[in-house]
Parts: sequence; structure tokens; C-alpha cells
Amino acid sequence: MTENRYVTNPDSGREISIGGPTFCRLVFNTHDFINGELIRRETAPLLESRHYLYNIQTNRRIIEGSRRYHELITAGWTIEYNYYLTPPGEIVDIEALDRVILGIASISYNQRRNSQPINPTYENIMAVHRERLISLNISLCRECLCAIKLEEGEYCNDCIPH
Repeated sequence: MTENRYVTNPDSGREISIGGPTFCRLVFNTHDFINGELIRRETAPLLESRHYLYNIQTNRRIIEGSRRYHELITAGWTIEYNYYLTPPGEIVDIEALDRVILGIASISYNQRRNSQPINPTYENIMAVHRERLISLNISLCRECLCAIKLEEGEYCNDCIPH
């Protein structure tokens, strides 16, 4: 019978080697290794909240301090308004992007205020914001409503119908 030499890191969900540096750090600081699982101690300090940055090219959030974050910063990317990661040499109208994002959020706020049913469908949002989104060279995914580049079509990579 062979022993399992890996365990799931409860903080990240990734497999880590038993006895490896991450495993030892977790056991030393916050977890106990019981019956082949890492169990968080009651006396462990609270988890720190993560600060995310928005990658304007991929329209995804990136954890500040992560490996991908450091790759982008090393490649010359800059952080605008403590939230947006912008590629080197690309000029982006961040204020216009903010207005679009806030405008989409205000649709549901105004509907709540007027006691109308909240129904932020693709068609409703595009009817109000289509021209502005096109001027920013972005659109919305029909499925999840996340921002995507115009040339990507109607669906993001996660929602492409099969």
C-alpha cells in the first residue's frame, strides 16, 4: 500500500506536497494535519482579504501580489487608479470605462429605487449603453454580462456555447 504524498491546500484548492514548503508553512502557522487533511485551527489568525486588480485586456481580476501580477508588472504594465492594470504603451480612457461600469450598475439601482423589477438582461443593458461600449471597443458577454473585446464575438471564453 502506497501513501498519498499530496494533500489539498484548503486556502488555494491546489495539490501540495506533504512535507513541502507550503505544507510546512500551513502546519506551522494555521493548520493541523489530521487524518490526511489540513484542518484550520480555531486559534489561527483571520484570513487577510485579497486586493484584486482589473486586467483591461482580458477583462479578468488578478490578485495583487500573485505570480501573474508580478509577470505583468515586470513586463511594464501599470496600475491606474489603484484598480486597473494597463498594458505598456496603451492609452485607455479609464474614466469612460468607469462610467460604463457605473452606468451598468446604476440600471439596477434605479430599478430598485423606482420599485420596478430588477431584470438586467443583455438586451436592456445594450439598449442603453451600446454606443458607449462600442466607442470603448468592448461589448458584453450575452451569458454572464462580463466585458469582452468586440472582436471576441458575443460570448466570453468561459461561456462559449458548445
